[in-house]
Amino acid sequence: MLAGFLTLVGCQLLGEFIQRALGLPLPGPVIGMLLLFIGLCIHGNVPKDLEIGSQRLIELLPMLLMAPAAGVFFLGAGFADQWPAFIAAVTLGTVSTLVFCGLLIRFLHGRNKRT
Repeated sequence: MLAGFLTLVGCQLLGEFIQRALGLPLPGPVIGMLLLFIGLCIHGNVPKDLEIGSQRLIELLPMLLMAPAAGVFFLGAGFADQWPAFIAAVTLGTVSTLVFCGLLIRFLHGRNKRT
């Protein structure tokens, strides 16, 4: 599991380095995710340590969402005139994520059957 965490942190740090060195407009963690994705595509499967480490982080993901929820709660009157934009952004973001993930799973499942 430690090797999986170190792989994830290493990809993020490499992404940060590339972003700062090249002055790219993408955030470093996004570049790190792209590097991880490319590495996994080249490798062909997910190593067991990376799978275990990633699963553990996914289990802790709800804790990361507590801070934004508390922030929205304490905005109070300042949030009153912005809630339609917030609801639209959350809804469109969720729907687009679900559609993209569904299409990606369909593509990868079909690709996996051919091999």
